[in-house]
Amino acid sequence: MERHLFLTGQTELHGSLVALNSMQAKLREQRSTGLIEVKVGMGRQIVLVYANGTQAGVYLLENGQSRPFNLSELSALWGGAPFSVSSVPLPDRAGRAIWLILESRKLDQFEVRDEEAWSEKFNLWKQEGFNGAVEITSKNSQGFAVFQHGRLLADETVFFNGQGFENELPPGIGAYGTWQVTTYAAVSQSNAWKCLTLRGSAIRWAEGTLHRYQNIAGKRFLQVTVREIGMLLQPWDWKISLNESNVTDQHFFANTESTAHAYRALFMGMGTQMNFVIGGPITLRILSEMFQELEKEERAALETHRLIPAAFTN
Repeated sequence: MERHLFLTGQTELHGSLVALNSMQAKLREQRSTGLIEVKVGMGRQIVLVYANGTQAGVYLLENGQSRPFNLSELSALWGGAPFSVSSVPLPDRAGRAIWLILESRKLDQFEVRDEEAWSEKFNLWKQEGFNGAVEITSKNSQGFAVFQHGRLLADETVFFNGQGFENELPPGIGAYGTWQVTTYAAVSQSNAWKCLTLRGSAIRWAEGTLHRYQNIAGKRFLQVTVREIGMLLQPWDWKISLNESNVTDQHFFANTESTAHAYRALFMGMGTQMNFVIGGPITLRILSEMFQELEKEERAALETHRLIPAAFTN
């Protein structure tokens, strides 16, 4: 990850393991999302990623690349001298994007000077079926865009405008000065990419199912069903919301198990409510038909965690 421009929550220039442990404890207790950064020398940095109070990963950044890091190795790496340690609070969407970058492989760096050059890159990524993330940095701004099979995932895009985070890239990239762009190739077996794939697959299955359910039961029954599902999910404080047949997930889950747990609850609620209205056989048929319309990769991601039609019908 390139030098970031986010506001820092707390920094100790002469930090210690006590300071590091204290920052971790605060993130856990407050169930917060953010980074803890430990600078242990020129060009070396350790980054701890927290997702709603749960540690998602620890990474060593060196020579522009990152790799998983065991904190037990920290004392040998920094040699006992004071180090700089910082906490950086983040919204969940930004945390997810940075986690993906830290678990990806750095590919390329280049400059974008105008909209035409930016459009050319977009077209190239689409043709190549690019899987990964793109980091865009200017003097006062920084953004992250995620691509899957060459398609920009709008729900994963986040942008820091110098004051706060927005959920989209600015319309004038390259139009008001040079942008530094870094691309990162996704590692298919990384936890971050698996979570992204599972999340997207579950959302597409749920949205397709709810849309088909509306066609059969009507908009009124859909609204009642969505309200009941929302009440079921509310105690968990997941940042997942339903608006008619649209599902929005702004939550940062630290692993595929917690992601699957949330969507298992969502589909259990869907299955139960749909059974009441249209009966078990029709519910199973809708779930099955929508499941088969997913891409093979998406079905595989769901099946790995037993998110399958038969699990959510009587």
